[in-house]
Amino acid sequence: MTTNTTELATTYSPADVETKWYKTWEDGKYFKPKKGKANKPFCIIVPPPNVTGKLHAGHALDITTQDSLIRFKRMKGFETLLLPGLDHAGISTQSVVEKMVFEQEKKTRRDFSREEFVKKIWAWKEEYGNHILNQQRAMGTSCDWDYLTFTLDPIPNKAVKKFFVDMYNQKMIYQSDYIVNWDPMLQSAVSDAEVEHKDVQGNFFHIKYAIKGSEDFLEVATTRPETLFGDTAVAVNPNDERFKHLIGKTAIVPLCNREVPIIGDEHVDLEKGTGCLKVTPGHDFNDFEIGKRHNLPIINILNKDGTMNEEGLEFKGLAAKVARNVVSKKLEELGLLLDKKPHMHPVGHGERSGVPIEPMISKQWFVNVTDMSRRAVEAVENGNMKFYPKEWENTYYSWLRNPKDWCISRQLWWGHQIPVFYCDNNHQWASEHDETECPTCKSKNVHQDPDVLDTWFSSGLWPMSTLGWPDPKAMEEKKFSTFFPTSVLITGYDIIFFWVARMMMMSLQTQNQVPFKDTYIHAIVRDKLGRKMSKSLGNGIDPFDMIAQYGTDAFRFTLAAGSGYNRNINLDPDRIGGYRNFINKVWNAFRFIYPHLQTGSAKINDMSKLDHHERWILAELNTTAKLMNESMEVYRYDDASAAIYSFVYDKYCSWFIELSKNILNGSDETAKARRVSVLKFAFRKILALMHPLTPFITEELWSYLKEANEDLLIAQEYPEYDAALEFKEDQDQMNKFVEVTTAIRNLRASVNIKPKDEVNVELFTDNQDLITYFRNNFINFQELARVKDLKVGNKELNRPNKSIVNVLTHTEIFLPLDGVIDLTEQISRLEKELTKTKADYAKYEAKMKNENFMKNAPENVRAEVIQNERELGEKIASLMENIAQFKS
Repeated sequence: MTTNTTELATTYSPADVETKWYKTWEDGKYFKPKKGKANKPFCIIVPPPNVTGKLHAGHALDITTQDSLIRFKRMKGFETLLLPGLDHAGISTQSVVEKMVFEQEKKTRRDFSREEFVKKIWAWKEEYGNHILNQQRAMGTSCDWDYLTFTLDPIPNKAVKKFFVDMYNQKMIYQSDYIVNWDPMLQSAVSDAEVEHKDVQGNFFHIKYAIKGSEDFLEVATTRPETLFGDTAVAVNPNDERFKHLIGKTAIVPLCNREVPIIGDEHVDLEKGTGCLKVTPGHDFNDFEIGKRHNLPIINILNKDGTMNEEGLEFKGLAAKVARNVVSKKLEELGLLLDKKPHMHPVGHGERSGVPIEPMISKQWFVNVTDMSRRAVEAVENGNMKFYPKEWENTYYSWLRNPKDWCISRQLWWGHQIPVFYCDNNHQWASEHDETECPTCKSKNVHQDPDVLDTWFSSGLWPMSTLGWPDPKAMEEKKFSTFFPTSVLITGYDIIFFWVARMMMMSLQTQNQVPFKDTYIHAIVRDKLGRKMSKSLGNGIDPFDMIAQYGTDAFRFTLAAGSGYNRNINLDPDRIGGYRNFINKVWNAFRFIYPHLQTGSAKINDMSKLDHHERWILAELNTTAKLMNESMEVYRYDDASAAIYSFVYDKYCSWFIELSKNILNGSDETAKARRVSVLKFAFRKILALMHPLTPFITEELWSYLKEANEDLLIAQEYPEYDAALEFKEDQDQMNKFVEVTTAIRNLRASVNIKPKDEVNVELFTDNQDLITYFRNNFINFQELARVKDLKVGNKELNRPNKSIVNVLTHTEIFLPLDGVIDLTEQISRLEKELTKTKADYAKYEAKMKNENFMKNAPENVRAEVIQNERELGEKIASLMENIAQFKS
């Protein structure tokens, strides 16, 4: 007996269903962790989106894969927790508010005190910052929202301070002058993740560097002549015969006339450029490393806003880009510019500011990651954490095996302020508390370091801080001991360096455990042509446009169907439309069985009384459940989606419902009740299997199917393999019947036989059991393929003339055409097709015989020619065989 007595709508309306069921789940506390039959925890931490964020296609993929897995595990009886959060996103959030303040008040942040401006950011966050959480809800995300954590909440703030102070006291966090990515608009260091490289049209400037005490000179090529004021050496390769005799001599830097050593360093490329490299340790990452190797002095030529400082002499105050042109003209006037060649090259730009990044020496805070990175590598090598797909561990290793100390300070106001304090007597210490007195000299003149921590610093502690660490009371309330380590991290490959590696290092450092047991790296969503989505291309896909047009379930299923071990998903809205049709198919299948539901039961009490087709559909259902369980366990959402799609479309709807119509409309009430029970039993399992991927439509239809004492579908058990539903012989025979019937339909269509016209068919096979089976199924061939007369024999019997044929692995299918269609017209059509095919074949054959073409053409072009030549040759043979048959 069903609990929903509402009239079933003719068409499925996602908008009406989605809001209703999400509210029901949330109000009913269905997302909260509950112990189940598995008696095991399963926790996924949602990668915290930026508080400034708006849901994009990548977020939608994140949500789909995370939520599908958590719903699957919830139905499997695990104590599940999908834990939501938000990242304060220091740079992006501060930039948004700075822009807003300038537009509204015509002021910059420096017109306010730090406290005043941070207060404005908090106000913005409270009004606009949670928008993306509502968008996550619209995607069906089954998070326990009571766990919602913001990176600036008290517990994450406490975690950040504790980790920093502990590391500082162990001398693993230190302060040093080092080269960083400097954003002159933000006037802050930024991480590699916040730098976008764009191809820029510039020039190679060939500059003359005199050699002291000689008429000779060195020709140095650079794209940034303004940086010569920071040169402290000229480097050549010690193996370069042209220059190695000059090593140890002195070069003179133009304009500033600084004397610098000529050094030998193998970093200099023998084949690239002029073979002479100006070394500017203060403004180039590679030069900085050369400078360390040769103990070179460092000269900073830039102010924090990117303008030239006093080291730039007469060019002081000019922006670097402006100085570039002015300096080059000056060099030209002095006869020191030997050449100027156009050159397209990548230049780092600030992700948020859009301005060119300037490598620059700055006093920053760093984490010594040498030991932590080693332990993070070992944790994957020994299998404590596994990557899916496995190949991504190489990306993870590539950074961790060659680590660089991590710059963690940012010159911003929004974020975790570095917990280091100073007194007027130059004492420095780190503390987890707000300090008002120096512990060394008792001075009351104490101030805190003005910088804030890199956002990735707090994100690196996310698996621990979201579960209450380091506060004992919070850890108990949030069940840290139950859910940590978490079960799996699901994220994109673009942040393996920036986030996955940091969480591994920081978790091993604080907990001596990995933060998650598995890491599933999903694909990156691109447009239908495989291009990265961007504003400039105008090819972005707004998830909410897709939801409005197709419904959340269709959108989720599309993303799941494309999510396996692939690197990219090319998202085509037409494909979402195709899966919307699948969702509608499920709805219409239920509409077919709905009027009959009272006839049968939800259980099958006696398997021995099932007929052949009923045993077949249950065996196919069982196979599907087995495959979906196996696929979801290893994050093969694509295989799970393909399995249920094929079962619903190809087995349940296309065949079993069709084979059920005569029974449901017949007079045998016993057979009718049994068939309805099987239809109902299988459909209930279909909804349960689909629910993790398409939660809304399945919960809606379950409300019509569930018994009065049953809970919502979200709380039901996930179908698993059941030995009682294993009917191998029925499955094997029926699938062969489906293959043969489909082949007959295709043969009919190939010669345009009208759907209502009956045809004769002859089947040949050496399998005696199949012969008997096909003969016994004549009525089904009659109903499903419009077969008038069926002959079945073994392969030794004579084949009929004037027939079209389809050869399967187990059966040859002949459809005689004499008297069925106009053979003369058919022969004429085939001969025309043969003429055209021969002409196409001749083109590829000529290319195959052209030795120069086959030798010089790209490999993919040659492969295509060879394949087309082979396929067209096979088609010619087939056409000629058919023409001969029809003429015989």
